[in-house]
Amino acid sequence: MELRLRQATRGSDAGSGAKRTGRDGGNQAQGFTLVELLVVIAIIGILVGLLLPAVQSAREAARRMQCSNNLKQMSLAALNFESTYKKLPEGPLDGAMNAITTDDAPNSAGYPKNGTCCRAATRTGWSTQYKILPFLEGNNIYELARDDPPYWPNVANNAGEDDVAQALVSTYYCPSRRSPKGYGSARFGRVDYAGCAGFYSGRPDSTIDYIPEAPLGAPAVSTRSKTNGGLEPSKGGAIVWPGEGDKRTLAGILDGTSNTIIFSEKSLHTSQHGRDGGDNERWNNAGWDECVLRWHFPPKHDRQTVAPLPPQSYDAFTNWNRYFGAAHASGLNAAFVDGSVRFFSYNVDATLWKNLCVCDDGEIIGGESL
Repeated sequence: MELRLRQATRGSDAGSGAKRTGRDGGNQAQGFTLVELLVVIAIIGILVGLLLPAVQSAREAARRMQCSNNLKQMSLAALNFESTYKKLPEGPLDGAMNAITTDDAPNSAGYPKNGTCCRAATRTGWSTQYKILPFLEGNNIYELARDDPPYWPNVANNAGEDDVAQALVSTYYCPSRRSPKGYGSARFGRVDYAGCAGFYSGRPDSTIDYIPEAPLGAPAVSTRSKTNGGLEPSKGGAIVWPGEGDKRTLAGILDGTSNTIIFSEKSLHTSQHGRDGGDNERWNNAGWDECVLRWHFPPKHDRQTVAPLPPQSYDAFTNWNRYFGAAHASGLNAAFVDGSVRFFSYNVDATLWKNLCVCDDGEIIGGESL
């Protein structure tokens, strides 16, 4: 009996040993076969493919929200400006109403009403974006400027325009388009948000011989004029050309502050950052210009903005576009005079958009339209 138990035990040990060793007597590790490994890799690839669009979508949603917040801050700053000065912040102008030569002689060539271009002689004629800085916690940048004489032609860095231009204001950049960046050898900043100057009489794109039929278009007149300066009756904008001393008060927003756009995103083709056509001028002193202003034409996605396309060189021609637009996939943000911000599709009704850009046309805008 004892002998049989010892034999059984030795047999069991032998069997156990057979399980632990291979046929050659060495250890054999357990692992994946090649097919199993390929299946795992394929599954991981599928999961990444499913998750990546969701991650990108979440990031764009966050960027769009930041963009909306930027415009919110700008519109509230404009309201605070109005509370202080009893008028909305004016747009920019070119030259100065009291322009002088460096010999202190009056210089009518620098008077805005004479169509001078393409910058203001003093900081009082700088952009709306500059004027609202003290109400955006940007007083440190605002105070970089000086009250120098209104010399014309321009004197280098007059009023400290270069110093201010090199200060990059993050609130003025849409994160879906670009980070704060200076351009050119002097690294002057730009803006992605433009003031709304109402109705534009002329072409939406300077290089395309097309003007929409009325009421969405009108025969061309100079950009630097009262007509295209947000001052034409029934075609006015929240931002006006101050070249002859005009201003816009809240009482002049006849269509209601909640129905009138004051700022929105400007259209800018991806190949034209920092270039002529709406992004070439310094952010603080561009004059009455598409770099800081836009008008009533239907908005476009950046990639739909008219610009040279391959095989043409990116600088084959310059197109000045006068419409709003954005880098967001489906639409753009717009800030209203009352401080609210709304998102609009690029397919927004052209007449509705025109009515929202104009502050005094008397058109009734129903809540369901918005």
